[in-house]
Amino acid sequence: MRRTVRPLVFGAAVLLALASAASAQPKTPLPPRDTPRAPQPGQSAAAHDPDWPCVQRKVPTMSFGQVWSGPPLDDAARTWRDDKAVAELVPTIVARRTSMEEAKAAIADFAQRAGAEKNQKLPRLFAGAFEELNDQRTRIIAGIERYARKQRALSDRIKEESQRIAASQKGMAAQMSPEGQRDQQALDWDTRVYDERAQSLTYVCETPVILEQRAFDLGREIQSHLD
Repeated sequence: MRRTVRPLVFGAAVLLALASAASAQPKTPLPPRDTPRAPQPGQSAAAHDPDWPCVQRKVPTMSFGQVWSGPPLDDAARTWRDDKAVAELVPTIVARRTSMEEAKAAIADFAQRAGAEKNQKLPRLFAGAFEELNDQRTRIIAGIERYARKQRALSDRIKEESQRIAASQKGMAAQMSPEGQRDQQALDWDTRVYDERAQSLTYVCETPVILEQRAFDLGREIQSHLD
């Protein structure tokens, strides 16, 4: 029986979209499920999550204190969307296609144009960038967790298929029968899907850390223009 390629193509496409920010970063291999995971620099401690497949410690959300040492942001976090200039610039400086050099130039230009208001506008700019990056990061973490659950279910299915095939194909005749070959093809397919997902997840796991670093870099640059 011919097996459709749609599940593999769809899964690979979703993971590719999640991984685009991390594709150029060092690849981190997935550990065994019971391997202890040490917190990464700059990340707060979090309770161990057996469903989390990444070497990096799971930190569900960022906090201002991790990436910002400037003035308080409570008011800026509430009002940044009401500032048209800020709301227009935020998507540009958080976009993956915008290099940090380009973001720095845009921030410097914004600070210059803000003039005497820059000490009010720059915190709003960071508050907006932080909110957008935090939202992106949260969605990516949720996507990683969904795929981890699918991987666990698929791993269980592969184990069951392997045991069933081993029990039912005691002789060469059984292995070469049409039914035996179909069973083996199904097992090979599931194994291929599992391996491709695992390979993609090794670098998708870097993305939350990359976004945290982006927030830190933007915060440092914005603070450099404050009086």
